[in-house]
Amino acid sequence: MKNVIKRAAAILLTFALLFTVQICTPIGKVHAAPYAVWPTEPKYKNITTYFNPQRNINDVSGYHNAIDIEAAGGSNIYAAYSGEVISADWKGAYGNMVIIYHADLGVYTFYAHASQLNTSAGAKVNQGDLIAKVGSTGESSGNHLHFGICNTLLGAYPARTYYDPLTYFVYSDNDGSTVTTPPASTEPECSCSEDCAGLYTTKNVVTYLNIRSDHSTNSSIVGSIPANAEFTVTKGDGKWAHVEYNGVKGYASMDYMQLKKANEPVESDMKIENVAAPEGSIPKGKAFSLKGVITSNLPITKVYGGVYFREGEATSQVAEAAPNALKYDLATYFDKNIVFNALYDGEYTYKIVAEDNSGKSYELVKTEFTIGEVKPAEPVTTEPPEDDPEDKPKGDLNGDGTLNVSDAVVLQSYLLKSSEEFSEEQYKASDMNDDGSVDVFDLIELKQAVVKATS
Repeated sequence: MKNVIKRAAAILLTFALLFTVQICTPIGKVHAAPYAVWPTEPKYKNITTYFNPQRNINDVSGYHNAIDIEAAGGSNIYAAYSGEVISADWKGAYGNMVIIYHADLGVYTFYAHASQLNTSAGAKVNQGDLIAKVGSTGESSGNHLHFGICNTLLGAYPARTYYDPLTYFVYSDNDGSTVTTPPASTEPECSCSEDCAGLYTTKNVVTYLNIRSDHSTNSSIVGSIPANAEFTVTKGDGKWAHVEYNGVKGYASMDYMQLKKANEPVESDMKIENVAAPEGSIPKGKAFSLKGVITSNLPITKVYGGVYFREGEATSQVAEAAPNALKYDLATYFDKNIVFNALYDGEYTYKIVAEDNSGKSYELVKTEFTIGEVKPAEPVTTEPPEDDPEDKPKGDLNGDGTLNVSDAVVLQSYLLKSSEEFSEEQYKASDMNDDGSVDVFDLIELKQAVVKATS
């Protein structure tokens, strides 16, 4: 009897385990962070400058696209992950830099400011291979490794999207061999499930939604999601969600997000802030600075505009840019390419128009201004039109606008030389047959015309 009870308990336990596995199996595949080796010697772990996610919104050097690892000059730099060396040479402000492509990940890692290069383009490197030595070449303030990750190269230089190296990889120290056994996961345990996974947009967010380092408003901010932008949620608990946006991973409040329906387009939204534009009367030769920061929830594909004549025709002071970013500062290009002190006296319109990748166009700025003194237009006077001789009937010699017997009497008196001389207008009106002279034949035709007009 005891054996029967034991077998029954074992069967029930088996079903319970199977049921538990089934309901806990992820709905969709979650990609764990790849395992890499730390790119410097293990003793160097001090990060002096961290990755700034704003670099994916505005791709300018003011936002750091990597991490800086403080290390002694001449110390080793290792390939964090296996791949093919795309370039190993001088790259301007980056100094000596190695770029490695990792086909299985679809990303590049880059290692800048090296004092020495120990590999070359086309080489196949394994994870942990020595590829360079730490230095301070290019625009650098001291010995360190500038280590970054991106998915695009532009002109053989790293380009967005950039990823935070501290969250993209899970690292182990380099022991001289390729990493084969993953280290323990560093992701904190939580009760979030994948039931909430999907594509989301923000809800009731005017500026941006913070991405935090943990499930708490007390945790540090690691990035932000603009209003109405799309982002991915991998897990959630109804209050907090695991989010990914522009290469930044973290946590965000679910109170400010909503699930995006399949094939539902994101509503286009664009605005400009801190505008400074010419307006009113500007003395000739005066310089003028343009200001304005355009933000959009969809990539800004084109910005164009400048100075136009008041009638609408463009002057030589116009410009166009294709930022392909969520933020664009007019000062970066338009302010340098529109020269107001080169304009002549006149009336002008200044306008800026921008388009996003939905095809929608926004006229963001439109002002009117004058250069120098513009003379007011002279008033137009209208005088009553003179009587048009062509409007009078042929043969109207007394000027009353009709043909009657008195017109025939006037012509007859003229022919008998018993009246005053005709005016030029009367003479032309008397030439009924248009032969260039006034005679008795014209009188005959005039009498016929009078009879016809009065009958």
